[in-house]
Amino acid sequence: MTDLQENQQRLNPELQEEVSGISMSLAAAMAFGLSPKKAMAELHGRFKEILKREGLSPWEIAYLRGKIEKWPPGYAETWASGYAEGLAKGLAKGTLAVLEVRRLSISDHVRECITTCTDHVRLDDWLDRARTVKRAEDLFRAGAELDRE
Repeated sequence: MTDLQENQQRLNPELQEEVSGISMSLAAAMAFGLSPKKAMAELHGRFKEILKREGLSPWEIAYLRGKIEKWPPGYAETWASGYAEGLAKGLAKGTLAVLEVRRLSISDHVRECITTCTDHVRLDDWLDRARTVKRAEDLFRAGAELDRE
C-alpha cells in the first residue's frame, strides 16, 4: 500500500470516495489531452472547495491542505495534531468563558473535565450548552440538551 493510499484511508468514506472520484476523472481528462498543470490546478481548486465545508476532521483538513501546498511526508500528521490540540483548547476556553460571563460557579472538577477533553464534538456541544445550563455541572448531565430554551 502506498503512502497516498494509506493516508486516504484516514478520510471519512464519503470524502475518500469523492477524492478518489476527482482524481480518477482528472486522470481520464489527462488521457484525453488535459495538461498536467491544468489537472493539478483543477484538483487544487476542488480541494479548496471541500476545505470550505464544516465538519471536516483535523486530519481531513491536513490531508487536503498537504496536497494543495505540497507538504513533505509526515508534515500533515504533525499539522493535524497541532490543529486538533489548538481547536480543543479554543473550544474549552470558550466554554469556560461563557460559563464565567453567565456568572456560574465552576468547580475544579468541571474545569478539569473541560480543559482535558480532546473530543471536538463533545467540546462543541458543551460550548453550545453553556449558553443555557443552570449550573456548570449540567453540561455533563445526560439529557441536558432538553434544558435548552
